[in-house]
Amino acid sequence: MQLLIKKLLDGFFLMRIPLLAPVWTILLLGWITGSSEAAPGGLLINRSLIQHYSLLWMIIAGFSLIVASIYIENQIADIESDRINHKLFILPNGFVSVKAAWILAIVCALSGLFIAALYSKIFLVLFSISLFLGYLYNFPPAILKNKAIGGILANAIGHGMITYLVGWYCAHYTESFSIDQLLKGVISSLGPTLANGAVFLATTVPDEKGDRSTGKVTFCVKYGEKNTAISSAVLCVAALIFSFFLQFNSWVMIVPAAISVIFFSYFAFSTRKELAFRAFKWPVFLLSATVVLFQPEYGLLILITFTGSRAYYKWRFNINYPTFKSE
Repeated sequence: MQLLIKKLLDGFFLMRIPLLAPVWTILLLGWITGSSEAAPGGLLINRSLIQHYSLLWMIIAGFSLIVASIYIENQIADIESDRINHKLFILPNGFVSVKAAWILAIVCALSGLFIAALYSKIFLVLFSISLFLGYLYNFPPAILKNKAIGGILANAIGHGMITYLVGWYCAHYTESFSIDQLLKGVISSLGPTLANGAVFLATTVPDEKGDRSTGKVTFCVKYGEKNTAISSAVLCVAALIFSFFLQFNSWVMIVPAAISVIFFSYFAFSTRKELAFRAFKWPVFLLSATVVLFQPEYGLLILITFTGSRAYYKWRFNINYPTFKSE
């Protein structure tokens, strides 16, 4: 029984549950800034939103399965570099076989697409684009993760634009779809897209040594730590500027983006690796905190995710993860 529990938990956390929180945050940001009805307090203040919330959380569940599938594929593709970087121990240590990982990835992908198809062709298209982009990021013929610019674009568009548009479309689900509506959504998504690009660039700095040794040509490997730090700061400033183009409740992103500029600017001037961790962890925390104001129940989900993940990684690998420390 204990062995079975270990296997089930290993499979569950192979989906990188802690990293789903930033995805949930961007998706919810799309709903909050795309809906005129969204207000601080959520259901605690406005019970009439209950129907919107049922759709929103079902879509969050479905899209989480899509992203989990991509995360599993990424670990399959990055087993060697993860071993060198001493991270993501489940596959490198053989706790889950590659075959089992592929089966889980396929099940997650098909389940996510099924949920999308239940609601709208638009959701199905967005989910499919995300899944396809994730495959191109990890595997031939593109292997975008091994390309300096390709890696940024894939993460910025996948985790930023597409994820935001999924949430944004939740707010416009009952409206007739039009090109004008799509254009408004894309313009609104530019701030989150650039913010995700900034965060992704910062994450490549701590992994530079392992990436270089395994042949990955990330932005940091190709252009160096200093240029990467400066570029991430520039993208963060651009994200702040485009935050003012959000349709509703734009302050939800403006405030965290403004504070994040300080972290990224400090990182750009010093280029210390520990500051890279602060640059890509604290902005996510700040944005999540403002989103929780509109979705109090989301705060409970984050708490459960954080404490559950900490307990698992401490029990299984004797490490403190996730953490806000520079490690």
